[in-house]
Amino acid sequence: MAKMKSKLVHADLSTEEEVTVRLAERCPLDEVRAADFAVITEDGLEIGVAAVRAKFARDGQAKTYGLRTARPLDFTRHTYRVRVRECGEVGVKVNRLLADPAKFCDRKAVMGAACTPQGTTFRLFAPTARSVRLVIADTPDDPDSIATHDLNRAGKGIWHLYLQGDWRGKFYSYRVSTPGGGTSGMVTDPSALCACGLRPRTMLVHLENTDPPGFDPAWQPQIESYVDAVVYEMNIRDFTIAANSGVKHRGLFLGLTESGTHLPKDPAIRTGIDHLVELGITHVQLMPVQDFENEETPDGPYNWGYMPVHFNSPDGWFATAPIGDSRIREFKQAVQAFHDRGIAVCMDVVYNHTSPCASFNKIVPGYYYRTTADGQLSNGSGCGNEFNSENPMARKFMIESLCYWVTQYGIDGFRFDLMALHAPRTMFDIRESLRRIKPNIMLYGEPWTGGATALRRITDRAQVRGKGIAAFNDGFRDAIKGGRDGGGPGFIQTGDRIDGVKDGVTGSIGNWTEHPSDAIQYCEAHDNLTTWDKLVQSAPHLPDDIRKRMQCFAGFIMLTAQGVPLIHSGQEFCRTKHGNNNSYNAPDEINRIDWSLKRANFEVFEYYRSLIALRKAHPVFRLRNGDAVRKYLAFVDELSHGKCFAYTLDGSSLPRESWSQAIVLLNGDSVDQTFSLPKGQWQVHADHQRVSVEPMRKAKGSVTLKSHSGMVLAGKSVGLV
Repeated sequence: MAKMKSKLVHADLSTEEEVTVRLAERCPLDEVRAADFAVITEDGLEIGVAAVRAKFARDGQAKTYGLRTARPLDFTRHTYRVRVRECGEVGVKVNRLLADPAKFCDRKAVMGAACTPQGTTFRLFAPTARSVRLVIADTPDDPDSIATHDLNRAGKGIWHLYLQGDWRGKFYSYRVSTPGGGTSGMVTDPSALCACGLRPRTMLVHLENTDPPGFDPAWQPQIESYVDAVVYEMNIRDFTIAANSGVKHRGLFLGLTESGTHLPKDPAIRTGIDHLVELGITHVQLMPVQDFENEETPDGPYNWGYMPVHFNSPDGWFATAPIGDSRIREFKQAVQAFHDRGIAVCMDVVYNHTSPCASFNKIVPGYYYRTTADGQLSNGSGCGNEFNSENPMARKFMIESLCYWVTQYGIDGFRFDLMALHAPRTMFDIRESLRRIKPNIMLYGEPWTGGATALRRITDRAQVRGKGIAAFNDGFRDAIKGGRDGGGPGFIQTGDRIDGVKDGVTGSIGNWTEHPSDAIQYCEAHDNLTTWDKLVQSAPHLPDDIRKRMQCFAGFIMLTAQGVPLIHSGQEFCRTKHGNNNSYNAPDEINRIDWSLKRANFEVFEYYRSLIALRKAHPVFRLRNGDAVRKYLAFVDELSHGKCFAYTLDGSSLPRESWSQAIVLLNGDSVDQTFSLPKGQWQVHADHQRVSVEPMRKAKGSVTLKSHSGMVLAGKSVGLV
């Protein structure tokens, strides 16, 4: 082996008596000898290597080897290093051994702290720890404790303790002794239910006492299919933080519970939750509410919350008090307020990575994060790490955390940030677990990563196609309005990218989806330029009235297309972030909803509101599966020309559809266009100015459609293609 001058890059404990090592280069097997390898403890004690066997050998060479040690290795008492003559040495990780579910996974164990008036049960997964000590105090950061207790091994890497008495309102943390004699500082429970910001302890709570009167987490949204939903993405702080929101609890959970709010001195301009009811959406998608890395003070730095710390606790930034259970009570009140108004609640969840402040790695080093072949942290998130859902207790944590939000808070759906970084098996296990609790729960996410990942098979569009987990249709987004930030325009500005719009109109069933319910249809989200800012960037010389028409046209395309429409908050009245295309840490002046825009652009709001009503009224816009789209939707070449196209929707045999036929016309051109209509009399339900469930006027022979706009006509035709 010395002749190869290779480099030792990784060592991992496969069993208590075998270490798997990996070299940078392949080595001839006849040069490999047990004497070349040594396993050494942290204090220099050498463990004999009894035998070496090559793994994945090819052509008489290999770079991966299994070392059988002369005696078992106790990874709870010692840390180990492997030394290979002339090739260096590395620390031995324990990842392979801990990934064995038969040895280190108890699927029935309830993790975390379950607090009742009679007593509290503590469970912590810490398979590599020598000992675990519970520390209880009166405050979240007081250095003095009121009680310390040692946890006991309960098998399969879990530590357990039951304390009699009522510990509600006390704060707890752990001290974990590590192999080799080290001891961690105070670490918080990864399963903590009531975090206290970045303080070193979390709070013990009686969950049954945090429910608002009449709270029903089993509430079910009334949708038969994802395509019946109209999702509204919003940030809790942004939505009500502006002084002109008319909300008392501005920027907080409780701000979402207030009814009767309006623009100051203008009761006709509703704000807050009343605005959402008026708009007619069915689901809100809340940007991260799980405890994230922030100061949790009203005037602390702004942050969207995509660096999670405690996945089972709401964040205190949105609560009236950062310490105590108000974060739990008040988030439940917000969910209840939405449910009382018939609006389902989806959470934007970020299980693909964590903040460095999270305690996972401090308790079980290397277990919860995915690594590359050479043992480095994989960074497909672009945020420094990836949560390793392949490991059984990590997958168990993720699934049980999601189930907790459904059973305790009544959550109705989840949007998975960088969903591709979760193993497909994880996503399918999540789907099955959650649907046992809430059958019509919505599950969808981003089918991409934020960079290169060590995950072998990602959860991309191909994996979720037809599986009841939807994915964002970014191709449709870019076809509608063009490049996300800079770059060229899209169909609504110039009539370009027409093929991408046509693909999106069908729910992309001829491209990547099996059913339209696979596709989340959007043209704007929290990332990148808002639609209005993109229009300013891409059409700087056009007057605002034309840009407003384009803004309406974007909503028209999205809300008449097959699939699941998603609106970004403020899109319905031309929200601007003043050209900021990545406002994750920008101040309120950039991110807040300026409710005066609703009054200034009320005709745009009315257009979106009426489009939603039209969509809800007609099943032809909500076809359930790919076969239905192929049967009932047809592009009409005779009506299409240049930068315009048309398609028909056949409602004659569709249950609950009152229209026999419908025509949808789209004009992406910068000039008005005339369309010759099929024979028959048609009723206009949408044009460049208005949308109405009731017919607005009659049309026959031909219609002229304004530039950058769409039209919906319904009726019976003669010889309609």
